[in-house]
Amino acid sequence: MSVSIKIDLFGIGTIEGNLIRHIAPLTADAIIDKLPLILRGRFSFGSKKYWTLPGVEIFKGSNSKSIINVEKGDIVYNPKTDELIIAIEDVEMPNKVNKIGKVESHLEILLQAKNGLNTKLSK
Repeated sequence: MSVSIKIDLFGIGTIEGNLIRHIAPLTADAIIDKLPLILRGRFSFGSKKYWTLPGVEIFKGSNSKSIINVEKGDIVYNPKTDELIIAIEDVEMPNKVNKIGKVESHLEILLQAKNGLNTKLSK
């Protein structure tokens, strides 16, 4: 099962993606239940490899399909830091993360974002 989502970057634009439930069902369900989510996004400490949305507050641990290598466009949940991450380029994470979806279009919009920008995820 796949759930279409919109990621609104206030004042910049909208990115479309999908949450793919069968990859990490407990994590995906917890996030779907919290939608719409509005969080302050930021880049990963100086680099623009991924956009992170800390403070999701679902606290789901890693699962058997957890990964370290994230591909461009992946939407992942990091259980260690309780944050959603959208990968802007291929990156190796410091710990295992749960892949929960994929961005379908307009990923380059994230490069225009500034740290602290309100980001809204909705169905």
